[in-house]
Amino acid sequence: MDIVLIGSGNVATVIGRKSLAAGHRIVQVYSPNNAHANELAVRLGTNSTSYVSSIEKKADLTIIALRDDVVSAFVQQAGKINSTLIHTAGSLSIDVLRNSSNLSFGVLYPLQSLKKEIDILPALSILVDGNNDISLGAIKEFANTIAEMVSEADDVTRLKYHLTATMVNNFTNYLFTLAASFCEKENISFSLLQPLIEETVMRLRTTAPHLAQTGAAIRNDVLTIQKHRELLDQYPRISKFYNLFTEEIQKSIQTSSAQKL
Repeated sequence: MDIVLIGSGNVATVIGRKSLAAGHRIVQVYSPNNAHANELAVRLGTNSTSYVSSIEKKADLTIIALRDDVVSAFVQQAGKINSTLIHTAGSLSIDVLRNSSNLSFGVLYPLQSLKKEIDILPALSILVDGNNDISLGAIKEFANTIAEMVSEADDVTRLKYHLTATMVNNFTNYLFTLAASFCEKENISFSLLQPLIEETVMRLRTTAPHLAQTGAAIRNDVLTIQKHRELLDQYPRISKFYNLFTEEIQKSIQTSSAQKL
């Protein structure tokens, strides 16, 4: 397929590289930042533009990989695009594209945290949608060439996945940030926790999360919990999260026990 990439950030870069590796052709990269557009274009072996009026409008696919909050303004400025037009946002409706494509439009949402600097391309799960069966089929066919897992998802379903992705990725990473901050201030090594982090995630491939739960809270180890809380006396922000999660884990055990009675 001939593809126009709208954007030059993390999503555009990874999708562009994945597409190239799958045998597709990137015919143009657009970004309002000319330097960024050119940088990605050179990497993908194609041309670039920073002018909306110069965007190629007759490719097979035009992929909008911009920030969610600027997609609507872009499609209004771009006008009609005579190719299958898709956006990559998890929280945006498919309808944001309705007035910009003559016949075919949809969504290709990578359920993955992407960074343009990475050397090794990551495995992808992609959620797709289309304005009709033909569009959906074409988008799904393309998605299967760049992703390991592809699933159909309408606006509501996609938003649910976007929410859970926020929980398992952004929220857990913030906990890693708090732990790393504590390690630094207490002069211990966060890197020693890496095998534990990796094992916890790998365990979820075969075990339901609630069955994989370990630690003092689930054991109701009051003495250990108290020692932890004393260590956190000087760290009120971390203490807030520690207490919240400890209490919620304990409640989940109480609820589970009550349901068995």
